[in-house]
Amino acid sequence: MFISAKMSKILITTTKGNYGVVLSALHDVGAMQIEQLNPDLGLKAAESTMYHDITGLAQRFRSLHGMLIPQEAKKTKPFNDIDQLVEAAKKVKIDDRVIWLSKQISATNGIITSLEDRLSIISMMEGFDGELSILNSQNVVSFFARAGKKNGKKEREFEQEMLKFQAESVVTPLKNGTIISIERTKEAKLGEVASKSSITLIPIPRERGSIEHASQRIKERITLAKEKLIELTGELERISKEHYPAVSAIMEQLELEAAKQDITTKLGQTSSTISVEGWVPEKLLKQLEKTLTRATSGKVVINEIKTDEIAPTKMENPRWSRLYEFFIRFYSLPQSNELDPTIIFAVLFPIFFGFMVGDFGYGAVMLIFSIWLSHRIKHPPNKSRIPKKISKFVHTIISDNGLFFISRAIMPGAVIAMALGIIFNNYFGFVLPYYTALFNVQTGLSKLLLLAGWIGVGAVSVGLILGFINNMRVRNRKHAYAKLGWLITAWGIVLTGLLVLHRQSIGLSNPISLVYILAIIAGIIVFLIGEGVQSLMELPSIVSHILSYTRLVGILLASFILAQVIDLVFTSTIHVSILLAIFGIAILAIGQIFNLVIAVFEPGIQGARLIYVEFFSKFFVGNGKEFRPFKNERKHTFSNFSLEGEED
Repeated sequence: MFISAKMSKILITTTKGNYGVVLSALHDVGAMQIEQLNPDLGLKAAESTMYHDITGLAQRFRSLHGMLIPQEAKKTKPFNDIDQLVEAAKKVKIDDRVIWLSKQISATNGIITSLEDRLSIISMMEGFDGELSILNSQNVVSFFARAGKKNGKKEREFEQEMLKFQAESVVTPLKNGTIISIERTKEAKLGEVASKSSITLIPIPRERGSIEHASQRIKERITLAKEKLIELTGELERISKEHYPAVSAIMEQLELEAAKQDITTKLGQTSSTISVEGWVPEKLLKQLEKTLTRATSGKVVINEIKTDEIAPTKMENPRWSRLYEFFIRFYSLPQSNELDPTIIFAVLFPIFFGFMVGDFGYGAVMLIFSIWLSHRIKHPPNKSRIPKKISKFVHTIISDNGLFFISRAIMPGAVIAMALGIIFNNYFGFVLPYYTALFNVQTGLSKLLLLAGWIGVGAVSVGLILGFINNMRVRNRKHAYAKLGWLITAWGIVLTGLLVLHRQSIGLSNPISLVYILAIIAGIIVFLIGEGVQSLMELPSIVSHILSYTRLVGILLASFILAQVIDLVFTSTIHVSILLAIFGIAILAIGQIFNLVIAVFEPGIQGARLIYVEFFSKFFVGNGKEFRPFKNERKHTFSNFSLEGEED
């Protein structure tokens, strides 16, 4: 809690004969981030002798796997060694047939789509009783024209422009549009005219006979093509049922072996040994040692490396707070040697969010919507009723994964908003007449502002204390003492400000004020020594960061008053007349939706900002490197190795 997993840098040395076993074990347990071997060790770089063979086979099976029809398959046993894997890959001899079937299926689908488009165009030409073959020839091309949007003015403009083509064109009005036949040399000019007039030109395909006969022929060809498609798909299905499990397992194992071959360039070797260097979570070190010792029959040596390098970061937070790691990563991943602020964010953000909403109705809607959205993302429907344009727009801003985390993060804040809504007697801005608010927002505004101010003082103070702890942990004492200087200065300013607010004198007549002023001066001297003269420019930010927390009340009050104004318009019109009542209901619905949207975004953005800017800036450095263990997830094969034993 508050600290990332403690890391150890280790050097693993084994015999060349056990090199493959060690890499397999490291891969399966996923406990080590492999680094480039330190050149100071003087070891020769290891070479991969099978890189091209393995990557070539992996590409072949990846392509084959993509062409097969997915089948349900149980996990299979892993391959004992590369030779067995390569031998199994050579026994799969379905490539040529599967490639041919895939090409045929693709071509047949293309033919069906083309024929269906052709049939659709012919069907639009209802009412044309002429010979279709006259519509297209060596010199003549025909189009089916119709307005993209119903616009009489544009259509008349198009008709007037078409008069210029009278000598070279034949226009045939139909029920659903117009057939325009024109010389091929005039085709480009016709396209320009149609584009300016918002008229859609659909090329009429070459056909012969009447519309009825042509439609019948096309339907027969579609039927034959679909029968062929069923036959081709059926054969591919039979091949897939027989070979999909084996192809999936071989592909997965080949990709894992290819990953091992990539790692080889980071290793070092002598005439008889191979060495691997990297980071391991300290608590897994003994378990990893036991696993490797057993896998190699004791032919392995693991040495810890003393280093001043900053280790990669592996965040370790309680289950309830891991959801908020998303927001910390969005801001910046903490370095492994500094405090992880995830839990702090997990506690403060819902409180700030709920306080700024402060309405039972809005909180309830947010809670219900968040539950629905998170469930929908994890269990998407087969067919969505949400318009594609809206869905596409949302996904250009944020991914489904981001939406899921945000919806889940809002839930605790929504519950707090509901609780405060009961305390404030605030339900979509309405008040319950039979209930007296435990706390009135408007009459208690001064108390709320004072509370927000003290929250600011507390947040800034805790941030500076955490900054002191962080710097002491990395033995940066000058900056640590500077944080204490800032803390003393902040409290000196706050206490002096309180004297001013209470209209007490500042000077020799009030000794306590002199103590506060001396505290300010002492604090400034301390942080100047630790951070230099340039840090003096940041002095006003201490005050601004504390006062910034009053926005908690400002946003609450703005939402509260806007809701009341919307409700007042509604209640003042509902009893006057039917028309005004309808107007009032419309204002109520639109206004409350608008205020609800603001109540989601504004508290969310400002709540995160207060934490990121006013709080994290006092102690958080970030820019950490994430711990990325050597591991690929297995879906079709079992692992050969797992971590053994518990930490002693």
